[in-house]
Amino acid sequence: MHLIYINELGKDYRGQRQYEFIFSENLVNQLDVRNPYILDLLVDEWFIVPSSGRALPPNISDIDMVGLLKNSELELELVQNSDYFGVIDAVEGIVALGWEAFDNQAEEYQYKRISFHFGEDLKSVTDKLSSKGYRLINEEIKYKLQ
Repeated sequence: MHLIYINELGKDYRGQRQYEFIFSENLVNQLDVRNPYILDLLVDEWFIVPSSGRALPPNISDIDMVGLLKNSELELELVQNSDYFGVIDAVEGIVALGWEAFDNQAEEYQYKRISFHFGEDLKSVTDKLSSKGYRLINEEIKYKLQ
């Protein structure tokens, strides 16, 4: 299972952040073998550069699992909200799908920020979140459109 998108759901009533980590097996495999029809599989809005909040999550038929990160203080900068890059830049490995925001208010830089990349495997994503004290709630996709 490989990460293909991070969808920010917003903040809850306590101001804690919620994210969906979206995983797929097929989409990443198609990219690996350089399938000539891969451009047809990617979401059209992923080619908008800069994304500036206009990118959409992947097609439901390409999603195999969604991991939900709830009640989190973790603030991620997401490529689909970038004023410089598009999601296609993350697909091609130019930038990460999401990265921990730099804390300008911190008096001292004390830790290494985490980042999540397109195609990163599920274990790597969960290990990075665990290092910050968070865990994903797995939501298997039970009904897929064919």
